[in-house]
Amino acid sequence: MKAVLLEQTGGVEQLKWTDVELPKPRLGQVLVKVEAAPVNFIDTIIREGNMPPGMMPNLPFISGVEGSGIVVDSNGTDLQEGEKIAFLGPIGASMYAQYTVVDANKLIVLDKSTDLIEAGAMPVTYFTAYHMLHNVVRAEADKYALVYASTGGVGTALIQLAKAAGVKVIALDRKDEKVKQALDLGADYAFNSTKNWVDKVKEVTNGKGVNYIFNPVAGDTIKQDLDVLATLGHIVIFGFLAGVGESNLQAEAVNHFGKSPTITYSEIYATYFNQFSTVKSSLERVYQLLAQGKVSPVYSTMPIADASEAHELLQSGKVMGKIVLVP
Repeated sequence: MKAVLLEQTGGVEQLKWTDVELPKPRLGQVLVKVEAAPVNFIDTIIREGNMPPGMMPNLPFISGVEGSGIVVDSNGTDLQEGEKIAFLGPIGASMYAQYTVVDANKLIVLDKSTDLIEAGAMPVTYFTAYHMLHNVVRAEADKYALVYASTGGVGTALIQLAKAAGVKVIALDRKDEKVKQALDLGADYAFNSTKNWVDKVKEVTNGKGVNYIFNPVAGDTIKQDLDVLATLGHIVIFGFLAGVGESNLQAEAVNHFGKSPTITYSEIYATYFNQFSTVKSSLERVYQLLAQGKVSPVYSTMPIADASEAHELLQSGKVMGKIVLVP
């Protein structure tokens, strides 16, 4: 079979579409024909060799941690050959390939009518968004949610899932065209985060502030977040695109102690490896919402052989939603 192989770290030219050996499923695993393999930022970090100490996988390596496909060898498990499946896996799931092997108990079986590319675009971003919205903050209808990086993969999922739950969405993005895109996606309000958005958020919430904040940027944004947070509000930090910043989190929180703020860090693999039942039930609910037409992933497709170009596009910041690699 063919796969995108990374034999040494570096630029996108290190991603080579080449022949590799067909993987053989071990006990409890199935062989899956890959139909959709989304590109995630973690794939670019691995390619560049910039993973935290102890987390860099051994080379050669096939990237990809999520996607969809068809079971072609059930290998004695309860799954049936020909079944459509979706998958959220760990580093090493090897989805940039024509075939991969997956633990049978980690798969989500899809309805026969499901569009595999659409479903394959969803596991990481929609689980991340659903988990934060429903398991972490336990969002309630008619509350306000502030969504950073609103036209990215998780941002677009958050907008859709929040609206499906009756939550009012205020979107933030760094470019005016992306602000418009967020409104087109269903956000109730959208502002350019490089301008004075704090006063505008206070204005549209009648001075009460937002109840939930979903922030993958971090840096020193905690100051603004606490300023616009409603009393008893909840901030969820799920990334550090701007680094850790220089703010003293404790000191900033004390300045707003009267609001009794909750600040949570959310990392999906903490849940994946310690409470997979939550991952599975959340994704099953996500696919129910997809079948009901209440969510619709935002994505574009490229051939798996063009993975290097996909990495370039993702890192350029020009991608709306997800890039999905397809056969």
